[in-house]
Amino acid sequence: MHDDRSPPTALYSWYVVGVLTLAYIVSFIDRQILSLLIEPIRRDLGLSDFQMAWIGPPAFALCFLMFGLVFGNLADRTNRTRLLAPGLAIWCLMTAWCAFADSALEMFIARLGVGLGEAVLAPCALSMISDLFPRERVGKPIAVYSMGVSLGSSAALIVGSALIVWLEGIDHDPFIEIGVTATWRETFLLVGLPGMALLPLLLLMREPPRRERLKSGNSVSLKDTWQFLLTNRRVYLPLFLGKAVFAVIANAHFWIIPMFERTWGWSRPRAGTLWGATLLFCGITGVMLGGWLSDRWYQSGKRDGALVTVWIALLVTIPLHAIAPLMPSGELAMLLFAPVLIAIGAGSSAGSTATILVTPNEFRGQMTALSLLIAGGLGQFVGPTSVAALTDFFFRDPASLRYSLSAVVLTFSLVALAVLTWGRRHYRASLAKLERDLAAPVAERAQSDSSSWRRAR
Repeated sequence: MHDDRSPPTALYSWYVVGVLTLAYIVSFIDRQILSLLIEPIRRDLGLSDFQMAWIGPPAFALCFLMFGLVFGNLADRTNRTRLLAPGLAIWCLMTAWCAFADSALEMFIARLGVGLGEAVLAPCALSMISDLFPRERVGKPIAVYSMGVSLGSSAALIVGSALIVWLEGIDHDPFIEIGVTATWRETFLLVGLPGMALLPLLLLMREPPRRERLKSGNSVSLKDTWQFLLTNRRVYLPLFLGKAVFAVIANAHFWIIPMFERTWGWSRPRAGTLWGATLLFCGITGVMLGGWLSDRWYQSGKRDGALVTVWIALLVTIPLHAIAPLMPSGELAMLLFAPVLIAIGAGSSAGSTATILVTPNEFRGQMTALSLLIAGGLGQFVGPTSVAALTDFFFRDPASLRYSLSAVVLTFSLVALAVLTWGRRHYRASLAKLERDLAAPVAERAQSDSSSWRRAR
């Protein structure tokens, strides 16, 4: 499929965005439900904070490290719609399997399976969206897709809290016939299996034609990919690390509900419901703001507007997140966390847009996968484990979770801000070169080969 093929209609394009966003919501419900169940799982399985942290986001990171680039390469070379349905089935079934885990190892393996299935989604989804919309209007659909993070995370907390209250209030165990009686186990079943209803919608989607390719043909080799990345390392390293800090923060929030429990004495349902509602409103506001700013600045001639949005989001996040966990009351902390969540949403969606805009079509799936490997992988490993390590090994007091959360986010945010500032001029130069190349006649571009990617800047 080549650049000169007409894209699908706007109505169908937004329909695909809607289906992909629903899948993203389901993925984050299945991913984030664990954060609401930390304390009962930790108690029943006899785990420390540090051990519990490894059952959470690091399991996803391992799967992204092992399979993310493979799925990204497949997204650039094969039919993307045929990759999505098996991925969704795997992560939904593995979420349900968590209900039967009787040890930390069994739970870790189940969470690995959830991560394996979800590693398929982002490379395919963002690559497809970039083919469905012109580059000057791609920020908004990416922002809508990015809403899946806030919607899924908040739904996991709000719906999960309601499920816990319901399950603890009824006088029988609905899954006793299959040996599942603990509330946290029943919750995994109730949030994992319904996602399978999306399978028919994914299977019926049509593969969109690929656009904005620099080469003729349908694929590039892995050698081309690595050469492209090495040549453009000054662009992608700051971009990925700048995006990584939002992943670190999001995964450090694995400990948000326990922090509200331990620091201010909130109940799990109360903390989950209020944090979920705040995340829902502020997260959606943030991702839409990030998409709107990216498109508006691009259309006005500020081509690196998406990257600038990430930079501004960091400036907002750094001071507010440093002091929010230190507030004397949970209500004040929640109030300060609200603008932080807006900034995180804006920076996350703008970071995805910035990556898409600077990347030729041939590499979009793989660069998205690499973004997950570096940004997501780093965030999932470092976010929850560094907070837990400070709490267990430095402060040696579970009540000090608030100080660990503040210190981790502050440190990584300052580093990311510095790296992103350094990389901005390289990003601008690379984006300008790509747009010049795309403006060249198709016949002229078809004659070029991977040697053009090997030229040093």
